[in-house]
Amino acid sequence: MESLRQLYRDQLTEAPKRASQKEQSGPSNHLGWVFVCNDFAQPKAVRTYSSLFQAQASTTYFTPNTFYRNDQRHAGTLRWLNALVIDIDVKTAENAGMIYPDVMEMVTKSGLPTPSLIVQTPSGGFHVYWYLAEPRRAFPKVVEHYKRIQQAIAEELSGDLQAVGAERWFRLPTPQNIVHRSAERVSFDTLCDWYLERSEELLHQRKVMVRKQDLMQHPAIQSLLQGVEKGRRDNTCYTLALAFKATGYSEEDTQIYLYAWNERNTPAMRQIDVKRKVKSAFKDGAPLGPSSYWIENLSGMEFKYQLWEGAKSREERTYSHLEEWKEDVLSILRANGGILCGAQRDIAKMVCSSVDKSKALSYATFKRVIELLIQEYLIEKTVEGRGRAACTTIKLISYDNVIQLPNINKRNGLNSYTLIDTVVGGSLYQQYGTRNNIDRSNTT
Repeated sequence: MESLRQLYRDQLTEAPKRASQKEQSGPSNHLGWVFVCNDFAQPKAVRTYSSLFQAQASTTYFTPNTFYRNDQRHAGTLRWLNALVIDIDVKTAENAGMIYPDVMEMVTKSGLPTPSLIVQTPSGGFHVYWYLAEPRRAFPKVVEHYKRIQQAIAEELSGDLQAVGAERWFRLPTPQNIVHRSAERVSFDTLCDWYLERSEELLHQRKVMVRKQDLMQHPAIQSLLQGVEKGRRDNTCYTLALAFKATGYSEEDTQIYLYAWNERNTPAMRQIDVKRKVKSAFKDGAPLGPSSYWIENLSGMEFKYQLWEGAKSREERTYSHLEEWKEDVLSILRANGGILCGAQRDIAKMVCSSVDKSKALSYATFKRVIELLIQEYLIEKTVEGRGRAACTTIKLISYDNVIQLPNINKRNGLNSYTLIDTVVGGSLYQQYGTRNNIDRSNTT
């Protein structure tokens, strides 16, 4: 019940108003109708908490956003936008086996705020809610933009794109089906910023003009393709797999090329390990291309992505790309001795654009960048405590002090646990010495 009160706030009354009360209070333009139903063909509209709580025990579906009419449920009759909701269906092949921790991990990786509520459906799916800090009036342009943001989040979280729309039905929350609830609220402007940053990043990815010959013929890549020694094989294999992926090679072709590359290594890796690296590079959520840091670190040669990007310079753009924010985060870490401690929001405020100090890194993008840097083994993150009192430590991983020791050939010999049997085995001295000192006086 509390989750519904936090959703609708003063848009519903406690009980029906009498005629005299309506005359005294005048028209209530802030109130809204909530639709509930078991059968979509027979919806019922309620506008009081008493009616809604009674319906909660006997109905299945409801509308999180409210309407100004009680006889029509469509986008044109919406009054208030209270929450943005995503439906994640686990019956699809992509989401098979998904559980609640997987949902939270996807939310974190996408840079989205913490959900306010998550409801699990009988089929195992999830309805993920972000309660708005302040309800938004459902003007036509606002509703259209709400739908664009909702679709973008659904794409990020592998949600059902058929369940996109502010007027949609969702499962009514009950104490039995709620698997996550928090006091987190998100402003509509924050969701708009997340959408704009994501759109900018997708546009940037489409503009990347990398030709196979250009990237694969770069001296740094060619150096790695000649083969590497033990100690660099794993990282090089994964980096080359991402390079093949970025230039348009399929997973199967990449695997074939890297099998041939592996024969030039000293010594060669196991083929199963090469296959695993390729699969890791092509899985969902993996980087779209190789890291400049790792190419330079492994090859010892300068490598810049900008050689193949046909895009505006950072100074000319409103938004920065994730690769650029990653460098800014690494720079602030290096400037602070390789470690930052504190609340994540406070750490995010420390990161500014290297070309314009007035442009700060948003919290949503900060979380995405941190997850990418963790995946690339450039930083490690630990969290102590929970909620607003939690303290996050972000530490730069240093590879400068790693020294590969030379192999020393050792000869295995006898030790205190070796049993010497003079009949069956034993030392060579005992075997041959006894045989050579046989008493021959009795021989004929």
